[in-house]
Amino acid sequence: MYNGLIGHAEELDDSHRYVSGLHLGTAIIPAVLALAEEQDASIDKVLQAIVCGYEIAGRLCRCIDKMHRARGFHSTGTIAPFGAAAGCSVLLQMNEQQIANALGIAASSSAGLFAFLENGATVKHFHAGRPALDGLMAALLAQGGMTGPDSVFEAKEGFFRAYAESFDADFLDADLGEPELTKVYFKMYSACGHTFPAIDTALILRNDLKKRNLSVCDIQEIRYESYHASTILNNQYPQTIQEARFSVPFILSLALLKGRVTRSDLISTLNDVTMLELSKKVHLMEAPDLNEAFPKRRACRLVATMKSGEVLSFSIDSPRGTPDNPVSRDELEDKFREEAKAILSLSAIQTVVDMLRGEYNQSVRTLLALFRSK
Repeated sequence: MYNGLIGHAEELDDSHRYVSGLHLGTAIIPAVLALAEEQDASIDKVLQAIVCGYEIAGRLCRCIDKMHRARGFHSTGTIAPFGAAAGCSVLLQMNEQQIANALGIAASSSAGLFAFLENGATVKHFHAGRPALDGLMAALLAQGGMTGPDSVFEAKEGFFRAYAESFDADFLDADLGEPELTKVYFKMYSACGHTFPAIDTALILRNDLKKRNLSVCDIQEIRYESYHASTILNNQYPQTIQEARFSVPFILSLALLKGRVTRSDLISTLNDVTMLELSKKVHLMEAPDLNEAFPKRRACRLVATMKSGEVLSFSIDSPRGTPDNPVSRDELEDKFREEAKAILSLSAIQTVVDMLRGEYNQSVRTLLALFRSK
């Protein structure tokens, strides 16, 4: 539970590209790693379990995403327990009925509300920690003989109808050759993923201003048009780092001023006068065409009106890190190196990178021991 919670707290964990708010890795991986360490399983077996966990959670969420989110449910808390249970079930080599029981048991721990957006409440982090714990517990209980409802998803009083009213069952078994794992996006910034379109367009605007020998001081107003889940993040005066991570005006302004969005930048600029003045100039607007295209496209349009009257306009279809606008393996490894250097030795970091580049037959205990090496 702790590893899941901490893994989500920095807003740097992966998320599903085609649904809203489903953070898979931070709930599934800690559960699988805990069990694998106890079993002394190989990294190869761990990866197999993780892939299966992503598959189950991703498909279930795609069945109900829009209505599920509209009801206020946070899919990390409600869907991820199934992924963690599935991953642990695979690692335990459970049979079909036991896996069905594990998923049925996990349904009784499905919980998580988007109400945290109102004040940036840090209970959001718990939405990843609890599924890791509950998914692992569901698998162990099923292995021990506890039973769950076989039709927990599609039953008259099952998960789909209780959490979304309607569902699209096609996602349960369609296109089985294309894994859900390939549909995740990677976060390159310490912020909510729905701010990423704003960051990318802000960086484009920043470069354009430099070419024109202009600065942010020359901006009169910025209009940001995007889909609903992005434009509701409209807090112009965040008071905490958690609120800042969920504020498009603040994050957009930070990208414009600094050319980057890091944890240290978020902390150092919370009360910065220039930041606050720029944030006041940012106005969010939901665009019907972009909202309709979501989640297939996470697009935005940014229109900056300069004090001179000149209007600069930019747009993107997908932010960097998504499958359709991917970052490289080297960039992901650089991100790991940067984040890990505070707690790992340089030699341990390099060994971890080397192991995860292909030496999968080693014990997961060998890998995890490196994280205690400094």
